[in-house]
Amino acid sequence: MKFNIKQFVIFIIIALLGVLYTIFADYYFEQREQTASVILNTLQDDMSEVGYILSKNVKRLENIPSHRAVLDRAAANNEFIAAIMVVNDDQTLLTTDPSYRRVPNGNKGRRQVNETAYDVLTKTQSLEGTIRFYENAKLIKLRLIFVIDRGEVDLYLRHNKIKFFIYFGVLPSVLMLLIWGLLNFFLTQPLEKLRQYLMTQNKVPKAFKLNELEEIRLSMIKTFSRLEQEQEELYRLARTDMLTGLANRNALNEYLKQLIASCAAEKKEFAFLFLDLDFFKTVNDSLGHHIGDALLQKVGQSIRELLYQGDFIARVGGDEFIILLHNYRSINELSNIVENIQKRLNNPWVIQKHHINISSSVGIAFYPKDGKDHISLMQHSDIAMYEAKKKGRAQYHFFTEELNTQVQETIALDKAMQKALKNNEYRLYYQPKVNCLTGKIIGAEALIRWVKPSGEVVPPNVFIPLAEENGFIIDLGMWVLKEALRQQQQWKHEGIDITMSINIAAKQLLQEDFGYKFNILLQEYKVDPSKLDLEITEYLFLEQTKSNFNVLDTIRQKGVSISLDDFGTGYSSLSYLKKFPIDNLKIDKSFVDDYDNEQGAVFLETIVKMGKSLNMEVIAEGVETQSQIDYLKQIGCSTYQGYYCSKPLPENDFKRYYQQKSSHPKESA
Repeated sequence: MKFNIKQFVIFIIIALLGVLYTIFADYYFEQREQTASVILNTLQDDMSEVGYILSKNVKRLENIPSHRAVLDRAAANNEFIAAIMVVNDDQTLLTTDPSYRRVPNGNKGRRQVNETAYDVLTKTQSLEGTIRFYENAKLIKLRLIFVIDRGEVDLYLRHNKIKFFIYFGVLPSVLMLLIWGLLNFFLTQPLEKLRQYLMTQNKVPKAFKLNELEEIRLSMIKTFSRLEQEQEELYRLARTDMLTGLANRNALNEYLKQLIASCAAEKKEFAFLFLDLDFFKTVNDSLGHHIGDALLQKVGQSIRELLYQGDFIARVGGDEFIILLHNYRSINELSNIVENIQKRLNNPWVIQKHHINISSSVGIAFYPKDGKDHISLMQHSDIAMYEAKKKGRAQYHFFTEELNTQVQETIALDKAMQKALKNNEYRLYYQPKVNCLTGKIIGAEALIRWVKPSGEVVPPNVFIPLAEENGFIIDLGMWVLKEALRQQQQWKHEGIDITMSINIAAKQLLQEDFGYKFNILLQEYKVDPSKLDLEITEYLFLEQTKSNFNVLDTIRQKGVSISLDDFGTGYSSLSYLKKFPIDNLKIDKSFVDDYDNEQGAVFLETIVKMGKSLNMEVIAEGVETQSQIDYLKQIGCSTYQGYYCSKPLPENDFKRYYQQKSSHPKESA
């Protein structure tokens, strides 16, 4: 049960009154009993004295009347005695008041043990004593009756009762009312005002009389003023991105709710843009996060300057921005806004003397066509943004239902391929690598295939891109590495001593513990490192160059060769080839196909000569005809692989094919 301040004070006052009146009542009854005891003791003392005098002086029964003076004196000296009687049996021998000739009813002889003096005085009409004397050696007993003056006793007790009530009843009540009034004025009301101020902070109480309460009032005013300022600051900070000063995700959600409600009522649309900077991670990794932060600040400010009044921008992630546009008049105008933003971001940036070139990918969803809440709009614009990245970056892409369907299929594929790893549905196929001059199989490239329980083979171009995108390529790549090393060990025991080429994704190679895990696998399978070749793509050159160099150099020092796959299709440059520990260049099939035209032939010949000058072996991929092989021999290309020799084969088929070709190597030369 809870009380307010006023109720609590009233409760305390009532409790104090209750305690005081309990004490006062006990004291009153005690004083009343003491007063009654004094009266009763006085009567009993007088009775004892009179009885003693008469017992001593009376010698004969007929002499009783002669002692009237003793009774009159005793009755006159005690105001509580109405009459004194001497009675022999039922005969009254002597009385001080002729009106009392008979002993009153309620005559009291001996006082009972538990009987109070007050009860005796209020319930008894008379007190009785005994007169004893000897007449002719005979003991005579007479009754000595003291008739109590009831009016006098009641008047005395009532007078004391009134005085007690005044002193101990009325005065404490008046005192308590006074205390209550003072407490109410100086304490209860101020505390109640402070409580109201604490609850509402609306009306500031006026100054109080008590210093302590006034200090509390002033302290509360200062505290609430400071809290209000801090609350406003926290509200601002909770809705502001600390780095760029733009709105953050909280502010975006609040603004979006208002915008959706407004557009729903007016039946209008707005555009939800998801902007992500391309290759921003490279800026952080190569120049440092302080440069990346400074770049983000300038990017945010530049975008805000290009927006119309009333449009909205928020930073929701590292290099992710959300832009809400609703002041455009047409899709063309919207496209112009997006293109202006991308054009501004494409301009060279100078951050602390560093020249930086970046671009942006933008996904666009519309309310209500593509989503009616912030979650669906965020998801769909994000999907559209990733589609823009897939199409080459530095683009913008609108969300469509077809695109959404594609994403849902991608999600299902992601779950299925992870489940396939647990169910051991992946297989390695092996494509021979052949010496152009001798036709001898000198190696094999391990290529992953997904074989479903139904027997359907899922080609790698269906699931590998998704695995690289979502990071599953790390787990999948580790499985490929283990399986390829196991196969290498098994083939060596079976007499197939060739180099095993294994594709390593950039994300897998850049794992901090990749070198450690790779070394553990070499020890576990006891594979000759010189018979291993790791194939990497040119995408690796875009990442942390110093770290990449250290990883590749460590692997190469163990005796493992490094091949650069799909050379010429990515981001390669002569500086990369010179700097990084590369042993082999693999020419992409698209260049091999153009061997029979002048420009293509020159390009192939240039690659081969460049590889030789850098002491690298050159391997041609996708060879399908004898004429291609003849040309490769002519320009000095040492190795090829492709369907002309064999398509990728399962383990047992490759083994049989190898044994067959080892017996007749010239058939492939």
